[in-house]
Amino acid sequence: MNTWVVVADAARARIFRVENMEVERGLARRDVPAHSLGLVEIKDFLHPESRQHENQLASDAPGMSSVANMQSKFGMDEKVSPKQEEGIRFAKEVADFLKIQGADYDKLYLIAPPHFLGLIRPNLDKAVMSKLIMEIDKDLSKHSAEEILAHLPTAITG
Repeated sequence: MNTWVVVADAARARIFRVENMEVERGLARRDVPAHSLGLVEIKDFLHPESRQHENQLASDAPGMSSVANMQSKFGMDEKVSPKQEEGIRFAKEVADFLKIQGADYDKLYLIAPPHFLGLIRPNLDKAVMSKLIMEIDKDLSKHSAEEILAHLPTAITG
């Protein structure tokens, strides 16, 4: 079984494959102890726009509008801020990748802060959701593979 681990935030997503490190070294064994498992990074998405400040993403204030035969004008408010829009765009990009590569994994673990989980979840299709074993609401996007592995359940390959 191929298991993937996605570790993401609004600006970076890292995709790992769970590997039996004994097999990687040519020492294949049937009973694999948990300490011989490792994460191999297979993809690193960067979305620097999500790290920018709001004023760097929007060039101007929201516009003004008026209605015919009315003397007053009213402001047009944005429903979604430019920064949030970038997060939504990035979540869709990651979800699309998981959909396209769906044949490459059987199990999926998703680790992201709660806000990004809320952005990516609506973009995951049924096939990806059926492979999703667990969501972990932590920001581990800057952690090492060993630190990420420590946050996963011990029966990850079961």
